[in-house]
Amino acid sequence: MNRNALYLIAVALLLTSLVSAQEPALQGQISAIKTLATEEGFTIQALNTETRRIYGVPLELLSRPDAADLIRRFQSDNPPQPPAARVTRAAPPTKAPVPQPAPPVEQTLPKIPDKPVLAANLEAGMSKRFHLVDGNILQGTIIKIEDDICEIETIDGILNVPTSAILEETATIVKKDDTRYVGPVLRDSPEEIVIRSSYGDVVISKRDIKEMDRYHGGRRVPWAEEKKTFFAGEAVLTDIFMDPTAFPLTPNTFYISGLSLGYGFTERFMIRSSFGSDFLGDLNVHPILRFYHRQTGTSEVAAAVGFHMFNHHPMESVVAKYAKYAINDTSGKTFAIVGGNASDIIHVDDKKNFYWEAYFVLSSRRSMPTGRGKVGWHVGFKTNSLILDMPTLNGYKWDEDNFKIPYRLWAAFEYDLSKRLKLEAEMWADNGHRFRTFAQALDDYIQDDTPFVFDSVSGDYRDVDFDFGFLYAVSESFRVGIHFQEPYLVFYWEFFEL
Repeated sequence: MNRNALYLIAVALLLTSLVSAQEPALQGQISAIKTLATEEGFTIQALNTETRRIYGVPLELLSRPDAADLIRRFQSDNPPQPPAARVTRAAPPTKAPVPQPAPPVEQTLPKIPDKPVLAANLEAGMSKRFHLVDGNILQGTIIKIEDDICEIETIDGILNVPTSAILEETATIVKKDDTRYVGPVLRDSPEEIVIRSSYGDVVISKRDIKEMDRYHGGRRVPWAEEKKTFFAGEAVLTDIFMDPTAFPLTPNTFYISGLSLGYGFTERFMIRSSFGSDFLGDLNVHPILRFYHRQTGTSEVAAAVGFHMFNHHPMESVVAKYAKYAINDTSGKTFAIVGGNASDIIHVDDKKNFYWEAYFVLSSRRSMPTGRGKVGWHVGFKTNSLILDMPTLNGYKWDEDNFKIPYRLWAAFEYDLSKRLKLEAEMWADNGHRFRTFAQALDDYIQDDTPFVFDSVSGDYRDVDFDFGFLYAVSESFRVGIHFQEPYLVFYWEFFEL
């Protein structure tokens, strides 16, 4: 090959290199730069300012080599950082001059600090997650602060944490009505978040939040990450079908269902009442006390006792429940076979009596390995006042050889099929249980002379039985359920923080 040919090839390669350098960046390169810059906290305006500073042109006018170089910069150990909040002005172009309008005044996110920002807003009563400089995260409430030491009460005990170990937590919140608040987080619960603005403390319901970014020690947790845990708490089941669990209502929460209403006073104590009996003059109160509770990161175990006390209870409903143990003095047949009105065989002095039920229940629930829901089980034992005093019968007597202790033993199971749908199942042994069809249960609940109370003598005795069904959360406060034994249909309203 002669010298002229070599010269022509060299010129061709040089021209190709120059043309390639002037070709605009590929759209894929532009998209990659925007994604990487957003992760570092850049706005589009701030990114354009940065490309003008480095390359003399805005993002869209970068050449392919410059775009590749900028991608390498963002992927390095020391990527570009957004400038501090300032008024940006168009920089004079140094190459490939293109007239550009002056960008609008903007505020960019603050530069990520080299050192974490320590908490400057700590006070007794703060209740939330506390992020510490060593990576620990505590969920609890500050009891007091003395000598720069915070006493934080957690489910694992009281911890003494130096104030210099707690990171500052701030939030930027945009509500659905576009109201915007910025400030330190004081309290955080499943229902609301409290932040301190420059104009006072603001209580914001989480139902009203459209967007929220948090900053732990100055480092941003984007809204996309926050939503993974946002509204993660699920409604606690206080009962499965008609049997209680060991998990009481959330404090200061009220509920009403088809059979009862209740209120949670503390995390350990709640009270219910069967309103149907109350309307009929049989005032009743049902306190529940959780006396044991242990919780780890993924599981929870609790034990509770409960008492259901009636001041003027119609004892014919109790006699009807245990009619198979009432034996006729003459024929030897049980009242369940002979039939009739239970009120006719009760001694007049025992028709309305003080009546009680007492039970113990042990409950457990845990997060599933996938993290998408929870599974739980509950076991319990119940008895009532017939264990001490049985009503006197006319023409009948109690079969004391076979009926000494009224009992109900149950084991229940719950499983989250989806975020809104829960499977429930239960098996029990009950020496007073009767199976009734939907029509019989509906007639007892609505059409007889004691509405909203299940006390009919109808049904077939089954000492051991089981049931299963589904509970659907229509909203955060309203749930409906269906299963295949009495009461068949259930509904439940819950009202937070009255």
